[in-house]
Amino acid sequence: MADEESNRNTRSRPIYYPRKRSFAVPARSHFVSRSSDACESQYAITAHEIRQQTMSWTFRELSSYAVGESPASEQPLTENGQPSNDENSPVLAGKPSLYLPTQPAVVPEERLDETEHNVTETTPLITITTSTSARASAVPAATLNDFTYDNVKSVCKTGLLSLPAVCLAVMLTLLDAMSYGIIVFPHSDPHIPVTGPQAGISMFLVSSIVAQIVYTAGGSAFKGAVGSMMIEVMPFLHIMCAIIEGQMVGKSDHSILATIMVAYAMSTLFTGMVFLLIGIFNLGTVIQFFPRHILVGCIGGIGFFLLLTGIEVTAHIVPDISYEYLLKILEWGALKLWGSSFLVAILLKTIQHFIEHPMLVPIFYISVPIVFYMIVFIFNLQLNYLRQEGWLFNFESATDAPFYLFWTFFDFKEVNWSAVLSTLPTQFALTFFGILHVPINVPALSISTKQDINLSKEIIGHGLSNIASGLIGGTQNYLVYSNSLLYIRSGGDSTISGVLLTIATIVLWIKGSAVIEFVPSIVVGSLIFHLGIDLLKESIFDTWNVGMHPFEYYTIVIIVLVMGVVGFTEGIMVGIMLACIFFVVMYSRRSIIRDTFNGAQLRSTVHRLFRQQNFLDKVGDQTHIIKLQGFMFFGTVNQLDTYIKEVQRDSPRTRFFVLDFSLISGIDYSGLETFLRIKRNLTQSNTHLIFCGLQSLENDIRPSGIFDFDEDSTVDESLLVHIFDTLNDSLEWTENFLLSTYYIKSVQTDPLTVPNSSWNLVDLGRQSIASTPRAQQVSFEAERVINNFPHISSPLTKNSTSYEPFRFLMQALSERDTIDEELLDVFGPKFVNHEYRSGHVIYLSGSIAKSLYIVESGELGLSLADPMAGDKIVETLIPGTMVGELEMFSKRPRICSLVCLSDASVWELSKESFDALSKSHPHVVLKFVTEVAVTFDAQRFYNTVHHWSQLR
Repeated sequence: MADEESNRNTRSRPIYYPRKRSFAVPARSHFVSRSSDACESQYAITAHEIRQQTMSWTFRELSSYAVGESPASEQPLTENGQPSNDENSPVLAGKPSLYLPTQPAVVPEERLDETEHNVTETTPLITITTSTSARASAVPAATLNDFTYDNVKSVCKTGLLSLPAVCLAVMLTLLDAMSYGIIVFPHSDPHIPVTGPQAGISMFLVSSIVAQIVYTAGGSAFKGAVGSMMIEVMPFLHIMCAIIEGQMVGKSDHSILATIMVAYAMSTLFTGMVFLLIGIFNLGTVIQFFPRHILVGCIGGIGFFLLLTGIEVTAHIVPDISYEYLLKILEWGALKLWGSSFLVAILLKTIQHFIEHPMLVPIFYISVPIVFYMIVFIFNLQLNYLRQEGWLFNFESATDAPFYLFWTFFDFKEVNWSAVLSTLPTQFALTFFGILHVPINVPALSISTKQDINLSKEIIGHGLSNIASGLIGGTQNYLVYSNSLLYIRSGGDSTISGVLLTIATIVLWIKGSAVIEFVPSIVVGSLIFHLGIDLLKESIFDTWNVGMHPFEYYTIVIIVLVMGVVGFTEGIMVGIMLACIFFVVMYSRRSIIRDTFNGAQLRSTVHRLFRQQNFLDKVGDQTHIIKLQGFMFFGTVNQLDTYIKEVQRDSPRTRFFVLDFSLISGIDYSGLETFLRIKRNLTQSNTHLIFCGLQSLENDIRPSGIFDFDEDSTVDESLLVHIFDTLNDSLEWTENFLLSTYYIKSVQTDPLTVPNSSWNLVDLGRQSIASTPRAQQVSFEAERVINNFPHISSPLTKNSTSYEPFRFLMQALSERDTIDEELLDVFGPKFVNHEYRSGHVIYLSGSIAKSLYIVESGELGLSLADPMAGDKIVETLIPGTMVGELEMFSKRPRICSLVCLSDASVWELSKESFDALSKSHPHVVLKFVTEVAVTFDAQRFYNTVHHWSQLR
């Protein structure tokens, strides 16, 4: 039994192997390297033996082997490696057998990736151990396993399966090169040689090849990324040609062309470096904040440019927005050429309206030249005649032009560097526009292929590909979303397919020049028109009635017109200026004032007694609270100044303006200037300006001088500008300020009604201004409250033991006409007085309620734990307030924590005393609960709900 258990343990430990590796098992069953030990013996297969063999077993197969006696489900191997019928026949005499299980063993995935080591002639690749405690292991040899028959077969199979996708991608690249490579240089420019179109096609293909190499080599996480020249930069390339020609009037064509080539290469290098920096510093998402409607307008401008270029390529008429230009393109000789191409593009758009398939466009443009040459064959038309008429491109020596033709244009000795520098603004505009596409194309392809990517790494890959292209004189390139998606979905989703596509594009670059002179102009022209119509449709028509603001739509149309009539750089600048105007106009119309209240509508969370509440209801309109929102800049901050002036005009008794900044994200310099103006206006009317919720904004506002005081002012500004952390603190301060007059009046009738703590915020004598209408109103309301709600005289003397705690309850219950003497006699002696220091925690949230409390002096706070901001005070309790009774009556845990905000004197009624009174004086306890506690709690509940309901 022990031996069986030992063998079972041994078989459960498979030989581990690296993933996707194979090697040959020796035909001879003896082992060259052998070591022995007292505890175990090992037998190893070496690299030398493996190379001598022809059998092709994989590590996965061999990992199923185990050492030990043969169970019924396994077969032993003979000396020549074949299965043996003799269960007891060992491979070597006296040595354990190597068994081949009929069912493959399961190998843990976490052990599939073993650390690789260098392999020598005698390095054991597999060690078979006879010990049950030791585990068989495998050390792979990468150099010997990479080129096995199975690997080569797998590579070939993947390559064959991806050939249709490669052919499709090459065809699309050829069509793009013919359509857009041919316009890399202005088609009708006299300074460009007749081989300019061939050179442009060569530059297009070289740029695409460089991008494909970088993406396939790891520059992109997409296995089927298709790189291509950035066709959106064509207008900027033409602008650079015009600038250089204007700077080099009278110079040779060779010098002008050499300067143009350097400018092209510099713009590509500059684009690549910007891409690289954006990717390194993870700024890809910042580009996405660029206004979308400006980008759409630029796309429409490119569409307009392509329409004019399509006419130029097919009819050989230089674009010129004039009446004469219109007459030229309407002549029959020109109209038949560009008109037929335009109609073919319209035909394709019509078919696309009914048929939506990714292969439609490639198949359509393969069919066009076939139909063209069928017509040529049927009518027996001569190719030379077609070239003369413009139906075929008349490229001289097209077949003799070398594939590296554009490199021959470089001549650094002839470069006019001042002319190159004059193109820098256009290069900046080109780069700015070019970098906007990648943060759009890459995430779009990621979503379509359901593949997670790192945008910064993709942008770095684009930077490297553009730098490489610029160094060899190429143009800008990028990942093409539509081609890549079609390529991936057609089976080109592997690195091997990327390599094949690169090779095929190189072959096309070297040998494709012979095809150029046979491509009908109608194919190239219709392709240019097709893209131009698509871009114009996307910018002008697709944006109509899609929820876009009219001003944004008008911006798009203006950008398209400016780009078409004036120039692309001018169009981008106009778009940026219009975007700034749109931002100011739109956000100026959005109010920065979220909500407004007066002091009667919005109160602090301090629990005010009945008389105080009645008083504040009448004088609360002297406080005006303004909750602000958004970003305060020159376009919005004037709203606040205007609103404050309106409030002062309509409510001249307003004494406090409380500005809540808790929802303000920032303030610009113009906003700070406006606050200084508001401060001056309010100071003149002796009105308080209170800031709250500033937080980090205080550091931005303070340098403006708004909290500084003018020593020459006739008014003490230090008493009129205040800062508080929260809105609740501000409201409490204004309430205390107004209550100061009430307490001055009350102290004359009943000194006990004036709280004896926490009133250092307001200097009562200093703030009393009885001569102003506002002060007169406060004084009048204080007298009214005192006269209408006189303090109830206690039926007990001050020497009574029950006098003290109920003196404060009498303040809270002033609406009662009488005080029940029995209630005071029974409950008064049960209260116990405690003196607490500031910061003392009387009870914690979640604790068992064992008492209720009445505040005699000082302030207490009910706080809730806030995971974001720590403990938060939700209610402030002043003298005369009862707290803790609800949890004690309901036997519920404490909802809040009770903390001393200042030194306080508190009276406590314990639950044991209350329960004892419930048994001895049940009718008195019922009266205490219904007439005292519930009435008190109802008022507190109203105050709390009223406060938080206003802060919507």
